[in-house]
Amino acid sequence: MPRFADFDASSLRRTSGVEGAFPWRGQTVTLIRVDAKGVVTQATRITEKRTLLAQAGPKDLVLAAWPGQWSQDVFLVDDLQGAREELG
Repeated sequence: MPRFADFDASSLRRTSGVEGAFPWRGQTVTLIRVDAKGVVTQATRITEKRTLLAQAGPKDLVLAAWPGQWSQDVFLVDDLQGAREELG
């Protein structure tokens, strides 16, 4: 699993590994970005998600929280370009 900046996200599943397609536009999906300076931002609306992904750099940690059936699942966003394309 890739290492992003100083973050070890090896224990997280990757969004690119979701069977089918990751629901980027889903209202229950929240994106969380931790930039290289440690600033944390979140996005829940599509426009916010687009902005967050546009601002994300290669040293940032970007996570996606997606509710599962019994718990909240957290994924590493490992393909920023693919996520950007899915959100238009």
